[in-house]
Amino acid sequence: MNGLILLRSVFLVLVAALLLLVVPLSFIAPWDDGDERWVPWAVVVIGIASLAWVARIRRRPLPTTSPEALARHYRALFFIGVGAAADAALLGFVGVFLSGSAWIYLVGLAFSLVGLWMIAPTRSDIKRRQREITAAGAPLSLLDALISVPWP
Repeated sequence: MNGLILLRSVFLVLVAALLLLVVPLSFIAPWDDGDERWVPWAVVVIGIASLAWVARIRRRPLPTTSPEALARHYRALFFIGVGAAADAALLGFVGVFLSGSAWIYLVGLAFSLVGLWMIAPTRSDIKRRQREITAAGAPLSLLDALISVPWP
């Protein structure tokens, strides 16, 4: 299977899973009936930190020694970025149980969706990375590497 299609499929499944968590949470806790205190602020702080981490991951240069290294590194950065972006939603999920209010998950979800949008393997992201590779003087194509280099 095409490696780029696989990356995009993983991305879409993760976004769908995070969105679908709203359904069971609506049965577990009321939307606004708990004692939230510090929990929403913790979710906001973690959300901001996760967005900063995703932005830092996006700025990391890709190795241009071979197509294999290029594809492997892009995939690794994608999955590290997904983990960083999902942190806020996961803390929001825990925050629902700590506070008793389901709306806290929506705060974390908003940060996570922005982070996932930042790290998504979109056409514009691949073009942006390709411009960086070309500016570094490498003749490699990121798109070709993602399509042709098989997953380990």
